[in-house]
Amino acid sequence: MSAVLPTINSTIVRNILSLAGTRASLAWARVRGFEHAVARASSLFLTPPRHAHREREIAFLAKGERFVVHAPGTRLAAWRFGDAARPAIVFSHGWGGRGAQGAAFVEAALAAGMQAVVFDHEGHGYSEGRESSLVAFSRGLAAVAGALEARGVTVAGVVGHSLGGAAIAHWLSSGGRAQGVVLVAPPSSLIGYSGRFARLLGLTERVRRGMQERIEQRYGVAWSAFELPGSVERLATRALVIHDAKDRDVPISHGLALARAWPGARFSGTNGLGHNAILRNATVARDALDFIRGEVVFAPPAKPDAWSAFPGPAPLL
Repeated sequence: MSAVLPTINSTIVRNILSLAGTRASLAWARVRGFEHAVARASSLFLTPPRHAHREREIAFLAKGERFVVHAPGTRLAAWRFGDAARPAIVFSHGWGGRGAQGAAFVEAALAAGMQAVVFDHEGHGYSEGRESSLVAFSRGLAAVAGALEARGVTVAGVVGHSLGGAAIAHWLSSGGRAQGVVLVAPPSSLIGYSGRFARLLGLTERVRRGMQERIEQRYGVAWSAFELPGSVERLATRALVIHDAKDRDVPISHGLALARAWPGARFSGTNGLGHNAILRNATVARDALDFIRGEVVFAPPAKPDAWSAFPGPAPLL
């Protein structure tokens, strides 16, 4: 434990210093004027943290066949595992994540006699770009699915974590096809997320709204397209939401809200895995594959009570 504490403490110090520096840069931008503040906030909002791959992740990716997917304005790094003639499971990671985090789902897919594909979204891992967004996530998923379909591969299912799960709904509403989808710890509101972002950095609502409008204009998609219940209420694809009761990054109320809004969606809760360890859990991975293959019927989400009907804003993902 003594060896771990200095690492934890130094990480906390770095995070505090980084937050202080970010707030200072935003304060200077506000001094220069409203448009400067909006531009700076937008850049920060669209820039994901880029984490180095761990040794186990590098070893895992080395077992796959690497290929390049051409997405709008960028190139994405992707890896394929298993028999190329079999239906595929695609893993979509979350904000600041990487495709290698889907290793447990790849193992479950191979055990089920399927192939699996993981990839790094724009601005993440080994893919190109410095900025990204929920729209970019959706378009990246569409590009990967399209590349597989062009090879004659059926996309049997998509598993998405956090923001990578939220992107699935937009992908489906834009013409994406899969037999079933699994959303692990998904947030339910992009506007709510931006509100948390604004409060953390001391931004006014006027600047937050200006940032939203700037990003909407850039990508040509209104954020209302990602808000519940409208973003999922017309989807017919079978969906399972898996969320942990101890998730401190995206509270379980978000996953429940999404499952309740998605017609016919099912829900599976875990306890004690949190936001990231849930991806490494073999039972969660098997449940996801069993659902996609139609082998297990999960229960629908519990009906909301007066205190849980509306989720609060998710913390930064």
